[in-house]
Amino acid sequence: MALSKTFVIAVVVIIAIVAGLTGYYVATLTRPPITERVKIAFIFPGSVTDTAWNEAGYRAMEAFRGRHPEVDIAWVQGVYDPAQIESTIRSYVEQGFNLIIGVGFQFGEPMAKIAGEVTREVYFLAIAGAPQYKGPKVSVGDVRTDQSCFVAAYIASKVTKTGHIGYVAGMAVAELSRCEIGLRKGLEYVGLNPDQVLHVVYTGDFHDVPKAKLATTALVEQYRVDVVKTMGDGCQLGGISGAKDAGVYVMMSGTYHPEIYPEGLLLAEIWDWSVIFEQFYQDYLSGKLKTAGGQEYWLSLENGGLKLASGGALPSEIWSSAQEIINKIISGQISTGFTP
Repeated sequence: MALSKTFVIAVVVIIAIVAGLTGYYVATLTRPPITERVKIAFIFPGSVTDTAWNEAGYRAMEAFRGRHPEVDIAWVQGVYDPAQIESTIRSYVEQGFNLIIGVGFQFGEPMAKIAGEVTREVYFLAIAGAPQYKGPKVSVGDVRTDQSCFVAAYIASKVTKTGHIGYVAGMAVAELSRCEIGLRKGLEYVGLNPDQVLHVVYTGDFHDVPKAKLATTALVEQYRVDVVKTMGDGCQLGGISGAKDAGVYVMMSGTYHPEIYPEGLLLAEIWDWSVIFEQFYQDYLSGKLKTAGGQEYWLSLENGGLKLASGGALPSEIWSSAQEIINKIISGQISTGFTP
């Protein structure tokens, strides 16, 4: 039976419509899901221009931001009071941030508290947070200052003329007390008695610059200290100022600012927290934080998160011999007195 021309055209149209609908349906099923941008908040306890702890964290944040334009980042500085810390964390949780990073030991406890109350998926990282605060949603990160300060002690022992070395720091916590461990081990390594050679002052305050300067001056005058290791926010600024006024050598922590005291800077240890920020972020993306819970991260000489830079006052031959010490620490031939 012959088909009419009208009938054939109608069938072709129907087939085209069905094919189009089928193609649309398949395309809809195979279209990749739309993913939301990850939101990360950074909270700094002090000024990000302190040449020390907070600046190191801020620089690392900016380095991380540069590598990850797909991430939305918010940050705030000067959040030091415990009540202010808790309210700031809660604010970021309510704003829907996925990852919240507190750059300071002060953040461990409030993060652990809030993590136990939050039902949605949000993860916290306390830099220098004590290990006991690690939990299902809380990770901690820290820096192996025992390694860097071991090297600092070695260098100081080669430079000092009086045989007396000073250490001026904010408080005996986390990386600051770990540095003292490294200093003592480093002095023992070269055959010196740290109880006789090393003079330590914890000012009890991270932000009191004049107090740290007075403490440094007192060490120089009382013990004839001629090499000073400094650590801790404004405490470092005070230590460097006191060393500069006294005309003695200094070693700084966290960042590298040779312009502050070019004729007296021996060594700077640089903390690149972006190494830990990256690990934390990748563990979030992979689902490890969800399945395995909070992690413990370290900056070290081995992973490059902890770096050492010589200052203009350090003789090249001493810096060369210090490289051998660094290599032995990395290879495990030297114990710096601390095991994570």
